Amino acid sequence: MPTGGQGTGSLSNPVYDELGLRPVIHAAGTITSYGGSEPRPEVMEAMALASRSFIGLLELNEKVGQYIAQVAGAEAGMVVSGAAGGVVLSMAACMTGTNPAAVRQLPNTTGLKHELIIQKIHRGGYSDMYGFTGAKLVEVGSIDGTLPEELEAAFTDKTAAVNYLFGPGVTQRGLSLKELSEIAHSHGVPVIVDAAAMLPPKSNLTRYIRDGADLVTFSGGKFIRGPQGTGLLFGRKDLIEAAIANGPPNHAIGRPQKVTREEMVGLYTALKLFMEQDDEALMKTYRASVEPAFEILQALDGVRVTIEHDPQKYHVPTVVVRLNSEKNEIDPAKLLKNLLDGDPRVFMTYDRGVDAVSINPINLKDGQAAIVARRLAELLSPN
Repeated sequence: MPTGGQGTGSLSNPVYDELGLRPVIHAAGTITSYGGSEPRPEVMEAMALASRSFIGLLELNEKVGQYIAQVAGAEAGMVVSGAAGGVVLSMAACMTGTNPAAVRQLPNTTGLKHELIIQKIHRGGYSDMYGFTGAKLVEVGSIDGTLPEELEAAFTDKTAAVNYLFGPGVTQRGLSLKELSEIAHSHGVPVIVDAAAMLPPKSNLTRYIRDGADLVTFSGGKFIRGPQGTGLLFGRKDLIEAAIANGPPNHAIGRPQKVTREEMVGLYTALKLFMEQDDEALMKTYRASVEPAFEILQALDGVRVTIEHDPQKYHVPTVVVRLNSEKNEIDPAKLLKNLLDGDPRVFMTYDRGVDAVSINPINLKDGQAAIVARRLAELLSPN
């Protein structure tokens, strides 16, 4: 966060020093591979307190799930092992219900509804995880979108659910969630929404249920700033009960996706703080924190630098540097490697779709946006 922490000083951390590792300045938002987000101090305190006592995990998850359902406007909720865990358990729930025999047999789908309809424009690496349950993915439409008639034609007596993906930069061409949900429900089939990284705005917590989703999953370790390994799953009560039946600590397909008591309490604490925060004030803080980086980088020749903030791709004010790679003879992969190998180490990502790197302030401490900008300027300036 640009509101405090270690400041612009050394990134040294004794835990990583002992392992011979150098921490990075995380300028890529809440990317999982480099740690998600930094939990609030109150979250870590709550987790430490939770570790001192024992409690039934199902009992605890039920109580935290009630709060999740309350803030999401859903019938029921639960804590899962990241949005990825929510994806797997939501599919399993739609396939088995609470039938113990069906739960025990996954990923063997014999005799079960096991097809997931997914728009081609939403098919990717994340959707592969639905298949962990043994489900078969049925693609509809094209890269240009989906027609209602194409969705209608995909339903069979084996259809268990329909998927809808929301994500930064994910195209929403074709059917809207409302349109898709109306068609799915006319066939008596539930709709699963994967919205892992779609916070902020806070209103997204309730939006997808209102638009017809039966199950929705979010990451708990991104903008909510809970433990990285947690997620939220909420929706219809019967489907949440089925997801619980398929999840840990039960001997089922979700048994490996354990969530500890400390993590459940940590997510609960983080979610409460998230609901209390002033999003508008926080966005102003984020924008102010990246303006020095914008000032440094806009002086570069040959690249276009902007500060962008929109509900679909850049959820917080973000410095976007469009590289014009071909003309400027920039190798984006080499650029990222040089940033990561340098001192200080900087982790950024490259968006091929817009030929850009960006500075996202969510995980930056005071003054780090300018440090990142100077490192980037050094690498992009002609020798």
